[in-house]
Formats: sequence, structure tokens, C-alpha cells
Amino acid sequence: MPSPHRVLTRLVRFLTAPLAHRMRFTAIVALVVYADLVTKRLAIAAWSVESYPLVGRLVEIGVVYNRLGAFSTSFGRHTWAINVAGTVVAVLLAMATCSRLAHLDEVAPVTMGLIAGAGLGNLTSLMSSRDGVPDFLAISGEGGRMIVMNLADVAAMLGIVCSLRLVLVLARTIAAAHSHRHA
Repeated sequence: MPSPHRVLTRLVRFLTAPLAHRMRFTAIVALVVYADLVTKRLAIAAWSVESYPLVGRLVEIGVVYNRLGAFSTSFGRHTWAINVAGTVVAVLLAMATCSRLAHLDEVAPVTMGLIAGAGLGNLTSLMSSRDGVPDFLAISGEGGRMIVMNLADVAAMLGIVCSLRLVLVLARTIAAAHSHRHA
């Protein structure tokens, strides 16, 4: 039987060891989906009636329902089906590429998790509400227009920004492989 010290040492190593790529990806997806759905529910409960200024006239909080696609795009009567199909494809691609990309960039599971979690959060809202996806963070834009989003949208944007880093890492890796072949 192992000594208590040895058991404690193993437990500490296990608890402090880095999570596998898929586990980090899954944890980020779950965190984003959970936080997104909770904040949407809170927003509906607290701000469904009117808008409230959060940062002067720059940012307001108030619930609006989005029946369109990501970034308010419309595909006519096919919008809902295209949203569902596009989200499923994006999540499957993120899952399929996460581990391989993580070998090149340790931030890849977080990047892919943000994008997949955002897609699943909004997809869950889309499929569970006939009113559309609740958006509640309104940011003033040019000409008095407002960009209205939710936490999933913010996570998606962060994932897209993180993807730029991933593109740079991939470009460097490809360039290094190319120059190594020709050396």
C-alpha cells in the first residue's frame, strides 16, 4: 500500500497537470454555453421592458430578439435552417481540428472552444425560443445605429480574434516547412 505522502504527491500532480487538449476545448465550450444561457435568462428577467444605459450613450442593456443569422444576416425563409447547419458544421470542424492545431499553438483549444461554445449557445437559444435569440448588449455605432449582441457573440468575436494568432502560427509553420524542404 502506498504511503499517504506518495498518494498526496500523485493527487497534487494529477490536479495540477495540464488538461488534455480535448478537455480544455470541452471545458471552454461548456463554460461559454453555460455563461451565455445564464446571462440571456438574467437579461430577459431584468431588462425585457426597456433599455438602460450602462456606459453613457455608448453601451446600453435591453433585450431584443434576433431571428436572423449571425451578425444579423438573412437568408430569407432558409435563415433558420442555414443557421442550424452552419453552427453544426462549425462545431464539428472545431472539434475535428482542435487537437491537431493544439500541437502548433497551445491556445488553439481555447480559440476553438470559444467559437464552438458561442455557436452552441446561440443554437440552443434559437432552437428553444420561437422569438429568436435574445441579444441584450447594445453598442452605439456610426449614425446612431446599434450593434446588439449577447455573451455568445462576444465569445465568437474573441474566438475570431484568437484565430488570427492561429493563422500566423500556421503561416510560420508552413513557411518553415517549405524553407526546410528547399534547404
